[in-house]
Amino acid sequence: MRARIEAEGREKFEELVRRGEQSQTDCAKAVKEFMTEAEKNAKKLGEKGRKVADRILESVPIPTKSDLARLEKKIQELASRMERGGKG
Repeated sequence: MRARIEAEGREKFEELVRRGEQSQTDCAKAVKEFMTEAEKNAKKLGEKGRKVADRILESVPIPTKSDLARLEKKIQELASRMERGGKG
């Protein structure tokens, strides 16, 4: 009788373990799917954010690197003229 009870108890325990493993597997799968979807959404959000930032920067008159380089060159030319006495 004791052997039978132990066997049935072991079977029930093993069944619970299997269910638990299945639940862990399902949970891991759900977490992986959630993370994949979250990464996709973050990427889309980042792309949209960059597009909005680009549109804003295009609408605001901010000098570019080449604009600044051109102004620096002009300032150097003017400074050079001033050193020569305004002739140039």
